[in-house]
Amino acid sequence: MRENDLLSFIYQNTPADPRVPLHVGDDMAAVQLPSALALLKIDQVLDGVHFDLAVHGVELVGRKAVNRCLSDCAAMACVPAAIMVSVALPPGFSIEQSKSLFIAIRDAAAVFNCPLVGGDTGAWPGKLVIVVAAVGTAAQPYITRSGAQAGNIVCVTGALGGSILGRHLTFTPRIREAQELVRLARITAMMDLSDGLSQDLPRLCQRSGVGAVIDQAALPIHADAQKLAAQTKQDAWRHALADGEDYELLLTVSPQDLPSIAHLVTPIGRITTEPNLLLRQPDGQTMPLPAGGYEHRT
Repeated sequence: MRENDLLSFIYQNTPADPRVPLHVGDDMAAVQLPSALALLKIDQVLDGVHFDLAVHGVELVGRKAVNRCLSDCAAMACVPAAIMVSVALPPGFSIEQSKSLFIAIRDAAAVFNCPLVGGDTGAWPGKLVIVVAAVGTAAQPYITRSGAQAGNIVCVTGALGGSILGRHLTFTPRIREAQELVRLARITAMMDLSDGLSQDLPRLCQRSGVGAVIDQAALPIHADAQKLAAQTKQDAWRHALADGEDYELLLTVSPQDLPSIAHLVTPIGRITTEPNLLLRQPDGQTMPLPAGGYEHRT
């Protein structure tokens, strides 16, 4: 089973509801309540997939669990209001570890004035699982993946690649950057880069019904990607495309609006009418955007 196939099935088999102005398939759900529009998100981290409890301390694990969820809030320009957390504790997980995990979760959310308001705990014979749910509001109209238009500039908020060297645990969700972006410009589409540009850009383009051409030479390559490339003997730009867990924002904006956010983003390409996804090489030749990124499979 491939994750993208399952997500497609879920999207096609979720009925519309008048209380739900945004259909499933974006970074958060939108539900119209009597007095406000609520944005909702739930996410999980799994020992052996998103972290290695035998190597990483519970403080880093708790921080990552919260920040992964809040990164999706940033993707919708959402201001998080509260989180709830459910944990399934593995055998031998001590009370001291449990307390440290709680404090790390609480403090990570507090950075964004987002209180931990409840949740659930349990024990089971498997590995550590942490599920974080967030609720928030959009100070501006929320941003989805489906608004990219031909001619828009494709941008990212930071350098990409090599996160496995440690940044996948220590990143800061771009909550504040997202609020600044929507204040300064009309962002037409946005999502966070959790699975890698080669995996996430196609999702944004599919939802928007467009294609894109990415300039290889314009990719902001993180120093970690350069370091990893020296170990793997692969090009650093391939790591920037495919490593994943960058937790930067991927967004589109009109050329006219780009100057107002130029201090926050790096332009890396352009949205096209044709549905193809291409990579323009430094010599001007184009090739299909290399496949890559992380996709859950069973």
